Amino acid sequence: MMTSTAHLLSRSCLVAVLCVGLGAQDVQAPKKIWVDKPEVDLGTHLEGEVAHGRWEFRNPLDEMRHLKHFQPSCTCTRAEIHIGDSTYVLENEPKPNTIYRMRQRDGVSEKTQVESIPVEPGQEGYVEFHIDLRGVNGQKEATLMVHTDDKETPFLALKAKALATQFFLVVPPEINLNKMSWKDERKFTARITSPIQPEFNILEVVGELPDKMKVEFRKEDRNGSSVWLIDGTYGPNIDPRSGGGVITFRTDVQGRTVELRVMAFVEGPLQVRPGGFVPFGMIRHGQGGEKAVEFEPSDDFDLQIEKVEFKNLTIDASMISHEIVKEGKVVKLIIRVSKDAPRRLVRGDVVVSLNHPSAAVQELQFNGFVR
Repeated sequence: MMTSTAHLLSRSCLVAVLCVGLGAQDVQAPKKIWVDKPEVDLGTHLEGEVAHGRWEFRNPLDEMRHLKHFQPSCTCTRAEIHIGDSTYVLENEPKPNTIYRMRQRDGVSEKTQVESIPVEPGQEGYVEFHIDLRGVNGQKEATLMVHTDDKETPFLALKAKALATQFFLVVPPEINLNKMSWKDERKFTARITSPIQPEFNILEVVGELPDKMKVEFRKEDRNGSSVWLIDGTYGPNIDPRSGGGVITFRTDVQGRTVELRVMAFVEGPLQVRPGGFVPFGMIRHGQGGEKAVEFEPSDDFDLQIEKVEFKNLTIDASMISHEIVKEGKVVKLIIRVSKDAPRRLVRGDVVVSLNHPSAAVQELQFNGFVR
């Protein structure tokens, strides 16, 4: 029995020795790391600010290595590389992601384009980066791929994120009144709060309100936070070219302002086709040319053209004529260029007087070239 046990123990030890021996051949040395923290969280910032951060690195090898190429995820991420007393920047001229070494000589900044950045054995440095948060509401992520001549670590994948929040929250962020007639009146409401400054006051409207827009604002206190309620109206008698506007409120928080955008597609009292500009294009010499402009009221108004006047003509007025044709609700103004018009640029303004009380005058422009 003792002999059998000793035999088993001997075999177990032999197997263990063999396993250790084989394992020693398979175990690889741990990979040497350039960057301990390749992912950086820059926290929360206000929309419009620039978030700053850095990735620290170190050459873990016993020989010099080079950082050869930098590839940021977007042009809004600026990067500067600092190693010892040397500073390098990335720029997009004369080609994208060009590396420049920056120096100061006699108080003058000099930059020299380089193909790579040398990093001595064990040398430390950092990449300083900037994330532009203008127009960002929410989280923004940025990456920077750094290519090296280290065979074990051919590139460094650096990542950063920042959360952008607005100082004031406007709900809804944009009011769209959609399609409306020039003679309509539409009501709108909005709510303004601040996640940064719970208690604040709206003092006044900055500047003039958009044309045909009225607004009132009042404050409510909800659990110690200010909630400003905005009530407004838009119309009637709206100029269809305006299409809404932006209301800017001044607050008592460091002079900050907050904007409310109101949009609408306003259908005017009449439609003008093709619009305020009438293109003749090429006009054949000896043939002349003509173009029609249509005026159609948006209601059942009996529209009439009362007067047509041509101004700022580049050719003699005798070479331009017109005709008025009524077809149901539509009134057509036909502009003609004489076949005797000289070879040259033909251009002018047309002032059309109408009997419509809300669209009494329409100003048009036309041009063409006689060849």
